[in-house]
Amino acid sequence: MTAAVCAGVDPELWFPDTGDSTPVRICQGCPVRQQCEEYAAALEGDCGLPYRHGVWGGLFATERAEASKLAASGKAGRDAQILRLAEHGMGPKEIAALVGVTDRTVHRVKKTTTRSAA
Repeated sequence: MTAAVCAGVDPELWFPDTGDSTPVRICQGCPVRQQCEEYAAALEGDCGLPYRHGVWGGLFATERAEASKLAASGKAGRDAQILRLAEHGMGPKEIAALVGVTDRTVHRVKKTTTRSAA
């Protein structure tokens, strides 16, 4: 956080009442912008838009909520692909290489699905 461009900026700026783009412009040149976005995602988790506040990593709450939805749908699609490949008899290492995940992820997806089906 000390390397962030916003470290010396008034904190109120990051919680604008309107769509003020000043914080977004400040974030554009920040060397830790990606880490800030990741921190916000971890902090907010899967909470809904009413629980997201301020600008983090150059993104307003609405933009972060949309990104969270897209990530969740992408994960669901990936998990479905893993399950389809497993149903066709592929092993965890083959599936992992094909989908671009670790074989541990393949085992986790299969285990989670087995538990939810029971």
